[in-house]
Amino acid sequence: MKNISQINWKAELKKITNSKGVDALKLEITPYRDWRIVVAVFFLGLLSSFAFNVYMSIEINRDSFFTTLPKSTGVVRFNEQGLAKVVAGLDEKAAVFEKAVTEGVAMIDPSL
Repeated sequence: MKNISQINWKAELKKITNSKGVDALKLEITPYRDWRIVVAVFFLGLLSSFAFNVYMSIEINRDSFFTTLPKSTGVVRFNEQGLAKVVAGLDEKAAVFEKAVTEGVAMIDPSL
């Protein structure tokens, strides 16, 4: 068995992508080569998905994945100006709504 450092990766990739007895420049349909590529990509995706799920489960079990900084325990002040702005905006919208309800909305006939 070969050591991983001794494997010629270009030759291994060429074995997967080339098919026997077919000229690569003709771009003919080669089902064996195509299915080998599909299966290899599927298993690489499956392996990477498995590795990611194992990593996520280990990090979540350590309680180190969703860490947040503790909040300061200072006094929270009430923002009166912000509340006044929101109430004024709601009052404006209510006035516009009441105007639309009582007066109606002028419809323009697009066929004219």
